Amino acid sequence: MFFRFVAESMRRSPRRKVLTVAAVAMGTAVATAVLGVELDIGDKINLELRSLGANILVTPKARTVLVESAGVSAVPVGADDFIPEAQIPRIKTIFWQLNITGFAPSLSATAQVDRTNVPVRGVWFDHAYRTPDGRDFHTGIRAVNPSWKVDGHWETDAMANACMPGAAIATKFHLHAGSRVDLFNEPFIVTGILRTGGDEDDQILVRLTDLQRLLGRTGQVDSLQVAALTKPEDDFARKDPGRMTPTELERWNCTNYVSSIARQIQGVLPMSVARPIRRVADSEGRVLSKINGLMLLIATAALAAAALTVWSLMAATMLERRGEIAIMQATGATDRLIASLFAAEVALEGLAGGVIGVLAGLQMAHWVGRSVFSTGIQIPAILPPVAMAIAVLVAIGGALPPLRRSLARPPAVALREGV
Repeated sequence: MFFRFVAESMRRSPRRKVLTVAAVAMGTAVATAVLGVELDIGDKINLELRSLGANILVTPKARTVLVESAGVSAVPVGADDFIPEAQIPRIKTIFWQLNITGFAPSLSATAQVDRTNVPVRGVWFDHAYRTPDGRDFHTGIRAVNPSWKVDGHWETDAMANACMPGAAIATKFHLHAGSRVDLFNEPFIVTGILRTGGDEDDQILVRLTDLQRLLGRTGQVDSLQVAALTKPEDDFARKDPGRMTPTELERWNCTNYVSSIARQIQGVLPMSVARPIRRVADSEGRVLSKINGLMLLIATAALAAAALTVWSLMAATMLERRGEIAIMQATGATDRLIASLFAAEVALEGLAGGVIGVLAGLQMAHWVGRSVFSTGIQIPAILPPVAMAIAVLVAIGGALPPLRRSLARPPAVALREGV
């Protein structure tokens, strides 16, 4: 009898049923697309944000060991104020090695150009290196800072005594691609002019091997920039690892927080100190949080609009069938039974809308991935069934208020009004 009633009810007011299914389908499609993109874009957005530059800075530990005497602070004599260049690839052995998208060691010095002191940095431009497990990769300052602009062409570590002055330096000394500038009594050829909007505009970049040779510091670097895909830090991430329980510490290490990745880098380079660059890390966290919040808002708004549409259509249905409901009440049917009958009808409509919406939403998510990130979206297998369940709940939730109001009316009043 129950299923017969539901089947007969589904045949009535087909136009209204189609509108209900369409409303649920539209809401579910938008929610599925938005949630599908949100669940997969974390790393993709992080890759886009890598244009902000490195988010971890590694420096020699000796620089943090200061001795004070008569109010003057100094690094102890004999302290090793460098990081061995040969050991740098070890950072690709940490637990989060796949999250490290690039790194760039450097060595700083000061040279005279036209009797003016100018900061000079030796860097890896596009450097081939081998990891401890024998794999070959390329990295360097260009990989860490993909947003930098160059007038001319990038140095590739293949040409000796080549340099790239920053825009401010180039303007001050009238340099351009092809110019010659003397550094440490050796001629260097300008391959391109850097425009970074940062400190590099006031520096001259040269090959690391060239500067190491000129300074007599072969195999030494004094800083290391690391770009890593990280998760925005929360209150747990900011806890002191030294005060964590073993379980908390394991959870912290197994989460790609910028601070936990920095600590693991410090573990494989014990002569160094690795610190997050908060300006970059915090900017990434704020952007990701705002994007996630916007995605959830859009999904919620779409489902709320679908629920309101179901509400209005169900209100019209209840007004049309109030006499039928009154007769069922008068003949002994309980409110729970009547509610179950109509809920089953609405649930079937919601399920139909959910299936259509999920199929459309998956296509929309893939389209967004290709259009915005030029790559496909990996939809978690759990999302489609969850989205269909949410569609059913939205349909039932939208139908409950008018159904409750109809059941609250005394049968005699409803029948008298229907005469």
